[in-house]
Amino acid sequence: MSLRSRATFLALLSLVSCKKCGQEKPQEDPIGVPPPPRVTTQQEIGTEIGGGRALDVGTVELSTAMRWTRQFTDKDTAVLAGDVDGDACLLTTKDGGRSFVASCTKSDRPILTWSVGADGTAVLTTARRMIPKTTPPKGQLPPIDTLTFFFAAPNQKISAPADLLAPDPKGAATPLIGRGTGMAAVLGPTSASVVVELRPKMYALAYSAGPGEPLPAPVELPRGEEPVMAPYGRAPQLLTVNKNKLWIRPWPKSGEKLAEPKQIDRVGVTKALLDDLSQGPECESGAWSFRRVAQPPNKTFLLGISPDKLVFFELPETTVAATPIACSPERVVVEAINPTDRLPSLVPCTIDGVCTPPENRPFLKPWPEPHERQIAFTLAPKGVVAVQNLKTKLKWALYASESVDGGKLYNLERRFGGGEGNTPDGYELSSLLSVGDRVLLLIHAKVKGFPRRSWYVLATDDGGLTWAPP
Repeated sequence: MSLRSRATFLALLSLVSCKKCGQEKPQEDPIGVPPPPRVTTQQEIGTEIGGGRALDVGTVELSTAMRWTRQFTDKDTAVLAGDVDGDACLLTTKDGGRSFVASCTKSDRPILTWSVGADGTAVLTTARRMIPKTTPPKGQLPPIDTLTFFFAAPNQKISAPADLLAPDPKGAATPLIGRGTGMAAVLGPTSASVVVELRPKMYALAYSAGPGEPLPAPVELPRGEEPVMAPYGRAPQLLTVNKNKLWIRPWPKSGEKLAEPKQIDRVGVTKALLDDLSQGPECESGAWSFRRVAQPPNKTFLLGISPDKLVFFELPETTVAATPIACSPERVVVEAINPTDRLPSLVPCTIDGVCTPPENRPFLKPWPEPHERQIAFTLAPKGVVAVQNLKTKLKWALYASESVDGGKLYNLERRFGGGEGNTPDGYELSSLLSVGDRVLLLIHAKVKGFPRRSWYVLATDDGGLTWAPP
């Protein structure tokens, strides 16, 4: 065999060998192909502006009818807590939505309230109001006389119940909770506290106990101080009214003495203030808790509380009370009616109280026919992300809009999806969460080929411009 023939033979042998090797070890596709728009499978969802993935929480059953009543965010962590039909559930992510953990428990009590502590511990209080001997005045609810704690420390399932209040079977007077829903101040993985009324106008802090341990002695509040029956801030702070002023002090742990209170300046104490604040915070992020407060004559202020700083400033006079607020340790956003076109827009405010109306609205005019509207918005590093759900009996649509300049100008709305016909087949907005530089969108939709609906999560890392699975 000549040298040239030998070289040709070796080259052909090498080529055949390479092809064979490629067949034995195929090259993996590093980029997955997202599902097309309006295709919803058991694993993924494809929308008109990006894809998402199914929410994986293992064997835990999360009903898509769940009402998420408590939402807390801090850096890469987000906590959603809620209930439906006696099932109380907790949904948590600690890695920006890449993975989720869920835990649920059952309760037959009508009042279910969640709170979250500084260490990430979530506490569920289940309560029942006493049966009054006489009908209470119009607009006034009977006090709570039965209350139980359930603890969910980080990375742990919801604990067994720990009873705190229960009626005395002999009919003796027992502590009551006259305002709010019994929201707990979370003091540790197994420690929580609520404000109770021991006797008329005699208030105290009651504390939970460990398994098999007796309840600690309550810490009585000074006479003349009427408490807000819900904690604010993280670590929790205790608010009271005395001498027509609003005061604040750290919520003491069991066995600790009460600190001297400090006055919160400028807050006007109205007849409704204690009842309103006792409903608990409207928005929580990091160490902060926020709630809107009505002030005379017809103004709305924002009260913000953290262990180190307090803010109290006026919101736009057309602020919509029925929609939620969004918050971070630096900014808040409220929905307000534009005085020119009388349509809703989103107004950002700095934590120091400077509110700047935007130059336009995030969404187009509402549908002319009667419809249901749901909106969620949150803060992104460079602006605001908003999602709006509209539906009638004949059609539905889910829209997104965003601002990347701090909330001055919103981009034209874009549609995740929409359709006509059977509206229960459409997308349903659930929650919008800021976790660090990322925004997570939680929705549910009907799975193609199945009679049920399923949860899906989408994420944006550029302030809402693009959406993809987290």
